[in-house]
Amino acid sequence: MPKHEHDEKSPKLTVPQIIEYCKKDLGLTFNLMDEETAAEFLRTHNYFFRLKQYAEVCQDQTRKRKYVGLDFGHLVELSTIDMFLRKLLLKMTIDLEHYLKVKIVNECQENDADDGYGVVAAFLQKHPKVKNSIEDSSKLAGYNGFNIRKYVDTPAVWNFIEMIGFFDFIKFYSYYYDYFHLQCKYTRHFDAVRRLRNAAAHNVCLLYNFNPVQNFSYDMDTSFELLGAKLGIGNETIASCMKVPLLNDFAVMLSVYTQLVTSEKVRQKTLEEMKSFFDGRMIYRKQYFEGFPSVKNAYNFARAVLEWYSSKVEVKAAD
Repeated sequence: MPKHEHDEKSPKLTVPQIIEYCKKDLGLTFNLMDEETAAEFLRTHNYFFRLKQYAEVCQDQTRKRKYVGLDFGHLVELSTIDMFLRKLLLKMTIDLEHYLKVKIVNECQENDADDGYGVVAAFLQKHPKVKNSIEDSSKLAGYNGFNIRKYVDTPAVWNFIEMIGFFDFIKFYSYYYDYFHLQCKYTRHFDAVRRLRNAAAHNVCLLYNFNPVQNFSYDMDTSFELLGAKLGIGNETIASCMKVPLLNDFAVMLSVYTQLVTSEKVRQKTLEEMKSFFDGRMIYRKQYFEGFPSVKNAYNFARAVLEWYSSKVEVKAAD
């Protein structure tokens, strides 16, 4: 039986061997970061399997499978920017989760048709695996400020949302509004927020690809909003960027964030922190990427979208 390329096992390499592999097999240069510093980086800060993912952002490989114009320093800089970006995105999506919980609890409290228990029971009957996961977690010592076992048999909206993870929560959130035939304009955007939150929470590399994905289901509502927003970016560029999963999810998250986070101070402080990062550390070594149009286009789009949604918050605050 013939062996396929994906069946081949990659050999284990020491750090010096990785440096040689980068030079001879991948065509990476060490001008922005010398070999000694690169070796120290691999020993103390990151590992090459992860670092190599950022190579696809900067340069396509030639037929000889070598990169052209790509330096080890490019990979290190992208990995550093990615780390800071993940931290900020995780903070924002956790804020969103909190305010979504506040919103649904208030919806329950004001809803005369809801006793707080029936909708949860119906949801768990439809999704028995969620009930099983709660029962399993109740056996473990955790950091919850309440005894899960006390509520696991007959959970109500206000304690149920403290027992489940974000994926199950947004599933329940959507179910709640459908169950009571209530309108909610946010639920169709939750997949984008969930993807971004999970990627940030699980420490996934975000800045690995800025190429449009043709079959990607981008958020049409957000896309139309941005096309009419006068971002100073061409419509073709906006349409293309919204087919990049990270850029689409970033734009959707900002749209939802600015609408659902009800604390003016939290919104403004967090958005200012994100803008400070975009205008500071993110472009600290912008000269590295002058020759990489996809990186520059992604930055320009994301920065314009951030400014647009931040300005909408500032207008609300002034009103």
